[in-house]
Amino acid sequence: MPIERAEYLARQQRFAEDLRGNGFDGAVVVSRGGFTVDRASDVLYLTGHYQAYAYLPDNPPHWSGRAHTLFAMRPDGENCILVSTPDFDPATIAANRIRQGKDFGEEAIAALRSLGLVRGRIALLGSDVLTARLWRRLATALPDLQWEDADELLASRRRLKSPAELDLIREAVGINRRAVTAFAEALAPGRTEADAVAAAQAVAAAGGAGIYFAAASSGEMCWAYASSPQPGFSRRTLREGDFVRLDLGIVAAGYYSDFGRTFVVGEPDREQRRLLDTLHEALDRTIAAIRPGRTAREIVAAGDRGLAALDVALGVPPRPGQIRAAYPAHWGHGLGLGWERPWMVANETMTIAEGMYLGIERAMALDGVGTVAAEQNLLVSASGVELLTAGPAGVWS
Repeated sequence: MPIERAEYLARQQRFAEDLRGNGFDGAVVVSRGGFTVDRASDVLYLTGHYQAYAYLPDNPPHWSGRAHTLFAMRPDGENCILVSTPDFDPATIAANRIRQGKDFGEEAIAALRSLGLVRGRIALLGSDVLTARLWRRLATALPDLQWEDADELLASRRRLKSPAELDLIREAVGINRRAVTAFAEALAPGRTEADAVAAAQAVAAAGGAGIYFAAASSGEMCWAYASSPQPGFSRRTLREGDFVRLDLGIVAAGYYSDFGRTFVVGEPDREQRRLLDTLHEALDRTIAAIRPGRTAREIVAAGDRGLAALDVALGVPPRPGQIRAAYPAHWGHGLGLGWERPWMVANETMTIAEGMYLGIERAMALDGVGTVAAEQNLLVSASGVELLTAGPAGVWS
């Protein structure tokens, strides 16, 4: 386990304290895996277990619940984890009891009964990945349980990373940083988007990371997040002077890195340089405003003031020759074992705190020139930020 067992047990103890403090009689945490992606974060955070098998529709009596994991806990800390395949190493799972069987629903009901969770208020985490079929079975078999969505119980804990997590995050971002550099080095006239993505993927895989997504676009398609929705990039041949956008998401030891750049094949012309410089300057100003104690909306307001100072149109039609802020209309988000709050939008009231892990991003467009986007990953420190995604030739390389 990349995280020590003692840390998982401490997390479970804090979670049990939160259950008691909020008057819950127990908790059910549901996650879904499938090789580096999906909604596995809460069970992974509590137990270190990740279910690698991809999701399959139930096919009784052969299998059910494939890719799912269920972790049940009482307020006194006693717990049980239900995994969906028999090939697991109990030494890598921090849980009091481990169950597995061909009928995931039957095992889930038995797990709750074994803990005495048959009546009272139950904190449910992961309702977005709890299948309707399993939900109906639980509700029918255990009618005296009162289910309440409670994802924030763990989300609030997960936002502040431990020292061990910070080390894993730095490692994950380092892999992604090398992968994005390999992408940039593969850009040349006559090569394709796919060639450059392949170079990035090879570096990520060699570093022990899985690819969540590789979204690329270029040339006349640079207005799009991805030139081809599946697989996220095309085999378009690159030409001298093309903009090439990349947003690369990788997962290493469960922790995400999500950042990107816009490059030019060859040397940028004057208007391309103006567009890129404006984008980078706006992001630099926004990142400089990040401090513990400030709210996310204060950071967003600082970013928007930066756009105004740089004469970037925001929410209004641009003048001829004026750069405009493009989709998506936000300044970023939290990161960790997935995407998290704070969402960097105008109505986000959450306070920025030391130990948060953020992705700060923006996109801009200039009619007749193209659309560019970029994102940085950073850690919030006591005095400001630790920038993780500076390139080998400068902050924005």
